[in-house]
Amino acid sequence: MKQNNIEIINYHPQHQRWFEELNRQWIEKYFRLEPVDRFVLSDPEKAILRKGGAILMARLDDGIVGAVGLKKIDAVTFEFTKMAVREDCRGRGIGEALGYSAIDKARTLGAERVVLYSHTSLRPAIQLYRKLGFREISLEQGAYQRCDIKMELWLDPLAIVQADASHASLIAGIGRQSFADAFRPYFDRRQDLDQYLAHTYQDQKIAGSISKPNNVFFLCFEKNQPVGFAKIKRQSPQQKIQAERQTELQKIYVLKEFQGKGVAQALLQSVFDLAVKIRPEYIWLDVLTRNARAIRFYQKNGFTKSDIHFFTIGTQRFEYDVMVKPFRAISEHNENLMITSDYGTH
Repeated sequence: MKQNNIEIINYHPQHQRWFEELNRQWIEKYFRLEPVDRFVLSDPEKAILRKGGAILMARLDDGIVGAVGLKKIDAVTFEFTKMAVREDCRGRGIGEALGYSAIDKARTLGAERVVLYSHTSLRPAIQLYRKLGFREISLEQGAYQRCDIKMELWLDPLAIVQADASHASLIAGIGRQSFADAFRPYFDRRQDLDQYLAHTYQDQKIAGSISKPNNVFFLCFEKNQPVGFAKIKRQSPQQKIQAERQTELQKIYVLKEFQGKGVAQALLQSVFDLAVKIRPEYIWLDVLTRNARAIRFYQKNGFTKSDIHFFTIGTQRFEYDVMVKPFRAISEHNENLMITSDYGTH
């Protein structure tokens, strides 16, 4: 790839000295070389290429001015690593060109996910990673001594992840907005809605809910933008269902501007996949009785109405349909369904 006289080329053995020199410069300026650095920089072919990864070099005016590696972690995950730009060439778009080229290369290698490790003191680098679409996730212990942040990028247009506490603010934001969009017309008192949203969708409260062993949250990204989530309670009995093992689909929320793009269906698929593992006798949910289109969505996915119940928010009282799906139907779910709408349950 060539852009603004910046040419991105594949690594060749003669590039090893530049690959090492460029990375040594920034690592030794801000940190210190670790044993893993010495190994990767001295023998990138063994450390990266022979394991199924790739290295790209940036060339400007016939000189090598930048580098980035893609280290294969597993069949679908690559680590974005050893990115460096010559100090006197920074600010010319070289890092961005390397970043986008590396993402494209990852796709050709079969990647679904790219991760990276960095340090928050490297502010220009963190800003670039965010621009490329990377988002912060939990950092495991022992990755690199100098790192205090881990980020990830999902490459599919729709990607579902099982959320952890680091995703709490994203889920809270989706919950506040999508609930307000769906329920605002039904509230006679705006104060009731505002108080409910402020209480229910606090970041800390969502993080606490994610941490409970009985809860599972799935978060959906479209082109790396968080657009919807589902919450499942592994074991949650509904009194009118005569079964010992019951899983509740407590919430599916999708931002209004991303409805109709298969987000709810993708989240529901993740729920069904989880059910295969935990094997409830039934999955149940409740949905606002007046939300006819949402009810049709669940009916198309094998849920049937079994009861009604009422839920109070402030001075408002809402009627909900309780809908149930037997587990035995899960193996036959929606392979041939054409679902075009996304709607939330409470």
